Amino acid sequence: MFKADTIEPLALYKTYGLWFYYDNDIAIYWNRSKTFEVYSDGKEINCFTVNESMTPKQAEENADEWLEEQLQEEMLDNADMN
Repeated sequence: MFKADTIEPLALYKTYGLWFYYDNDIAIYWNRSKTFEVYSDGKEINCFTVNESMTPKQAEENADEWLEEQLQEEMLDNADMN
């Protein structure tokens, strides 16, 4: 699923928060506050915030929802181009 050489270095310096891993070498790091950082192939490509207190499970749900929205937008954009 993920290449150890791309994710492992990230995990070493981002140890306080939580990582959520997805297909296609996507990972989302939650800093246990309001910020989420989105990584692809070990490089930060985006970030987003959720302005509410969250449990780890709620953070995972927010990350899942955000990624799903992004994928849906990308599919719609690609469909519009055809």
